[in-house]
Amino acid sequence: MKVEPSARDLLEVARAALLDDLVASLPESSRYAALMVANALSIAGRDLAAPAAAQDEIARIKALVPDWKPPGTEEAALLEGTARLAARIREGRFDEGEARARLLEHLRVTTRARLAVSSPKALARKQGNLP
Repeated sequence: MKVEPSARDLLEVARAALLDDLVASLPESSRYAALMVANALSIAGRDLAAPAAAQDEIARIKALVPDWKPPGTEEAALLEGTARLAARIREGRFDEGEARARLLEHLRVTTRARLAVSSPKALARKQGNLP
């Protein structure tokens, strides 16, 4: 495996080249699409920088749904685990007491972790770090 540059570094270089060198020369009709690509590159870079986030979320779901056995891949585990957790929520298993508190904490942590990847500025504003 290649150590330098990392995938995250390559994404940042590509994003910088797009924003610094290419966007200004594009016709107005193409700029929005280019900015969307730059944003996608940023999200992908942040996602690469948080490799344990999915594993942490799976562990939290497992703690809330202890009889669940996660399937092999992280993606499959997140999809299945979230579906099972949602089914238990609909059944009313987290309506009161400690179970409710544990669920709400899981949802808070998961939302913050996902926002840190998809929209860190929104997360910072919510936490009072930006105007």
